[in-house]
Order: sequence, then C-alpha cells, then structure tokens
Amino acid sequence: MEEQRELIKAKRWHFEKQIEETMSAIHKNNMEGIYAKDKEVALNEILKRIPPNATVSHGGSYTLRELGMIEILKKGEYRYLRQKITQRDSVSDEMRIEDFSSDVYLTSANAITLEGELIVMDGFGNRAACLLFGPKKVLVVAGKNKIVRNLEDGMTRIREYVAPIHAKRRNWDLPCTKAGKCVDCKDPRKICNKIAILKYERDKERTTVILVGEDLGI
Repeated sequence: MEEQRELIKAKRWHFEKQIEETMSAIHKNNMEGIYAKDKEVALNEILKRIPPNATVSHGGSYTLRELGMIEILKKGEYRYLRQKITQRDSVSDEMRIEDFSSDVYLTSANAITLEGELIVMDGFGNRAACLLFGPKKVLVVAGKNKIVRNLEDGMTRIREYVAPIHAKRRNWDLPCTKAGKCVDCKDPRKICNKIAILKYERDKERTTVILVGEDLGI
C-alpha cells in the first residue's frame, strides 16, 4: 500500500510540474493562464469572463459540450449568435463570419505545448481564424490531455489522433478512417485543412487559456 501511495504521489508531482511549466509559458506569451482543477471550476472561470448582454459565439467543440457550456449560453443573459443552431453542420458561412463580431468567443485547442503555444485544426477555418483575429475576447478551454511537448508533437497528435477520430465519428469514408491516421488526402470533406498556431498574443487582455485538470474533448 505504501508503494502504491508513493507511485500516486509521484504521478501527481509529474502532472503538477507539467501544468506549472505550461502555465508559466502561457503567461510569458502574453496570455492569461488559468488552471482549473475540474469541470466545475472551469465553468466558473468561464462565466466570470462573460459579462451580461455580451455577444457570444464559439466554434465546434466537444470540450464545451462536455462542460455543458452550450446549454448555459442558450439560457443565459447573452446575445448568443448560435441560439437556433442544433447541429454544427447547419452553421452557414454568414454565421461563421458573424463570429468575428463576438465580444467573447469560446473555443478549445487541439494541442497546447509546454512552451505555451496553442494549436487549432479546422475544416472551414472559422475557429482557427477567430483564435487569431476578430473577437474582442477569446476563451480557450482545454483538458490536460491536450498538453504536448512541442509543436511537432502537437502536429503528430492532430495527424494520428484528432483528425481520424473526428472523421470516424462522422462515419466518413476517408483514407484516415481506414489508416487510423492522416495520410494527406485531398478529399473535399477532410477536416485538417487549416491549422493555426498562436505563439504570442500582442493584446494581453484578449486571450485567456483555461487548462482543466481532467481529460476533455478529443
């Protein structure tokens, strides 16, 4: 039992060191970094940063759905730009463009490096674009499973894990759903078309990264 307790303590120590390094790097990259130990704390941190009557939108995100954030936005005192949308595929180009006018834009990241860099993969490009420019305030919420060592590992995570899982859940007959990893196909339905990397934020008030101490999303 003592040996098991020591192992648990060692794993926790390693995790805390990883979080500490990532948070420090995010701050050096001129972004606000918040560590939330669980979903409940993460939700509170998000809601503290969305003022009443704010214009709010988001990209497609399983992380936000797992947090219950979509339902909160529908019922909250906000001008929620996707109020009538029930399926992501029904979002029009006009609605995606309207996202740029958001006071607050919520999204996740496909990977966050230990250097505090954010990597976002996108099919249409709206989520990647809003991360970089447009909305006044961007809240990036990600589980601890999104932490990677560097940009190369982040791209590997996208190619070998994120992209094929997203394609498989849609039941798309793509090369990646056969191979189990990205093979640089040219299919019009591919979802790894556009990738944004946020290395440093000029406006210190614009981007907040909320890193959750649980596995969330894909």
